[in-house]
Amino acid sequence: METQDEKGRSVSGRVLGIVGAPLFLIAVAALAVRLVLMPLFTYDFDIYHWGVVIQNIDSGNNLYNIAGYYYTPVWGYILGALSSVQHVFGPDMFGARFTDLLPIEDLAISWHTATTVTTGFVVFMKIPLILCDMAVAYLLHWIVMDRTGDKKKSMMAVGLWLFCPTVIYMSGVQAQFDTISALFMLLMAIAIYKDRCFLGGMLFSAAFLLKFFPGFCFFVIIAYILVRHRGDGLAKRKLAFAILGGALMAAVILIPQILTGTVMDTLSFMTGRMETYSSIWMSIAGYAAMVIAVSGAMYFGYRMYRSEEKDADRQFFTYLFLALTMAMFLSIAPQYMIVMLPLLIFGAVVRDRRLMVPLVIIAIGSFFAALSLNNLSLLASASEFLGLASPEWIISGMQMLEVRILGITLVEWMNLIANIVEYAGLVMIVVLHFEKQIVSARPSLGRLMIKLYGGREVVE
Repeated sequence: METQDEKGRSVSGRVLGIVGAPLFLIAVAALAVRLVLMPLFTYDFDIYHWGVVIQNIDSGNNLYNIAGYYYTPVWGYILGALSSVQHVFGPDMFGARFTDLLPIEDLAISWHTATTVTTGFVVFMKIPLILCDMAVAYLLHWIVMDRTGDKKKSMMAVGLWLFCPTVIYMSGVQAQFDTISALFMLLMAIAIYKDRCFLGGMLFSAAFLLKFFPGFCFFVIIAYILVRHRGDGLAKRKLAFAILGGALMAAVILIPQILTGTVMDTLSFMTGRMETYSSIWMSIAGYAAMVIAVSGAMYFGYRMYRSEEKDADRQFFTYLFLALTMAMFLSIAPQYMIVMLPLLIFGAVVRDRRLMVPLVIIAIGSFFAALSLNNLSLLASASEFLGLASPEWIISGMQMLEVRILGITLVEWMNLIANIVEYAGLVMIVVLHFEKQIVSARPSLGRLMIKLYGGREVVE
């Protein structure tokens, strides 16, 4: 029997063991980076709108009664919950309009505002997003350990996620909520993988009604349930549970919109983007991208359905990742990459180490795509509330970056190049998946692929 002193030493030993564990140290270092960045840099436009939505909710309005909210409902409900917390712990003032920042609204890149949020509100909004980063890291650790039992691979996956520049940027700087979308998507995938189909269906609806991209996993999920239960006769029952869970969650989420007659407004995130195309060619390209994304999602759902039952678990995560990759062709905005990055990291660590190449390319491209557009505006809040830079210096710097080259601003050129890099990474993923077919048709391309991807190593 342990004495009281021995129990105390054993507890302290376990605590010291956790504190000294590599995964814990990685998480602490990643958290420290975010804590340093979050009060100093923020993108003015997005977080300003989060403040507007919270004020609209506080005034008793439905999400869609007043202009300012252009997303599906789940993020609005999260903002409503944060509003309740804000009344107790959060800042009293969200922001203020500064006349010395007014020229920022006259730039060619119009997504900037002279209404700048306070440092307190910046920190308040970013803390939940950073916590979601940590939660996604834990789920990645769990999935890798479940599939491989390899702690080194688990540590690599966690590190790749937590120190991915795009992930750090979106939660610690821009305050975009795509990390929550990634969290819901992973929770949904794990629930389906663990055969909790009702819960998985509920999480699918929550993820889909937060942002639409997880919806491209639909065909793979259905196919996986059918394949996994192909031999035990439970496929129809499990599928019914998943559909019931999804329908129930969707009904609960949409009840306020059903009651107020604003259901169609929940689709404005998608329809509004289609309506903003500036030319017929942009419109054609947008609809072509939609066809590519949907067709790709359906194709990988079909490949999942054609899988052997014994391979179902392994193929599930692969085809989920590929379906999300196809969804990224629909819009190359850097924040959207966040939803596919966890499964890309999982694939690179567990399935095929060569996926590290497109992972690095996409991470770098998406980071610089965001940074190029936002550039010195990231200092606007710190300029007014912390005095770290003069507003005049910020404005003049941003105006210099809008010098036109061949009729296009330097900012737009930088963003375009970064977008091309992102697309190159997506294409490399697709090419790698179809490697056998490509090399079979053109053997000479085999040597080129070895040079591009660094060999033919397949981990799993």
